[in-house]
Amino acid sequence: MTGPTNRRSPALLLALLVGLGPMGSASPAHSGDWSSEAGNPPGSEQVSEGRLLVLNKHDNTLMVFDVPSYGRLATIPVGKEPHEVVATPDGRKAYVSNLLDKTISVIDLAGQRVVRTLRSEHFELPHGMGVTPDGRYVLLTSEGSRRFFLIDATRDVILRSVTTTQARAHMVAVLAGGRKAFAANVDSDTVTLLRLPELRIVKHIRVGDGPEGIDATPNGKWVLVALQGADQVAILEAGSGAVLARLPTGRVPVRVAVTPNSFTALVSNRASNDVTVLDVLERRVKTTVRVVQRPGGVTTDARGSRAYVCNNDSNSVSVLSIPGFEVVQTIAAGAHPDGIAFVPTRAASGKPRTGSARSSSRSRR
Repeated sequence: MTGPTNRRSPALLLALLVGLGPMGSASPAHSGDWSSEAGNPPGSEQVSEGRLLVLNKHDNTLMVFDVPSYGRLATIPVGKEPHEVVATPDGRKAYVSNLLDKTISVIDLAGQRVVRTLRSEHFELPHGMGVTPDGRYVLLTSEGSRRFFLIDATRDVILRSVTTTQARAHMVAVLAGGRKAFAANVDSDTVTLLRLPELRIVKHIRVGDGPEGIDATPNGKWVLVALQGADQVAILEAGSGAVLARLPTGRVPVRVAVTPNSFTALVSNRASNDVTVLDVLERRVKTTVRVVQRPGGVTTDARGSRAYVCNNDSNSVSVLSIPGFEVVQTIAAGAHPDGIAFVPTRAASGKPRTGSARSSSRSRR
């Protein structure tokens, strides 16, 4: 006697097979480690808050992840040894500095491809970048040629450049209003104040041993500089450049990111494998969060509810809760992730965050 299971129609069986899909073949284009502590897994019903851009130095790629599912949306080939990535406020384009190629990749984020490559005979170790809040300009450092470049982000052409006497201008922070920018000069122990869009150097300010990571508070009042040689963060008054305070960090602090809606700063410490959390207003250390091997680039989402830390030697990104300051998830990245940026969904966040880009250390890595 034939059982009821064998009487199912071929059409029904076909429909079931199509619905299930191929067994055990998760596409790498949509992979991403998921931890139950962090919320819903990829594929569940969630509203996208934006995209996380992660540069992999040794893979020469830019990975794009959805937030908060952390499903991988794309892996985009860029130039050789990409170090930093920034995005325009409208979320349409990203810029990647390729150290060994001596180029800048311009990426169409909707099309998920490189649409232009910028070159100059004076690009020598192009590195740190910052976008003005109006999205019109990109400020770029060129360590080897001791130059700053200003890029027209509308036409994607180089507008002008200026030479500097300072050694290894590495990372930059563009302040609110877009008229001022600060650059950290690793080997001169200074930061440089620039006026934009003139690209005029105003002055150099001595801050301490090995300034590298740099960011500004949302109100543009203070600038924070990670001093990797002193294991400190210096807090500067943005108007005068005066050093107001110095706060302790872990060992070899290389990046700093200030949350967009508060005065909390997160500092990645490459040698101690942790993140120092600072209260900028109260001038104190709030806590220290353990991550994994050799943390580098750090950024936050548009709401300031999560921070993202690239772990260079663990090929991963740690997701930190704010204000809990715990690692709640780990995202699998490519080889040696470092440069990182968050691109908010405009409908979800209203006004996207812009400013500095972050990644790398005193000895070039």
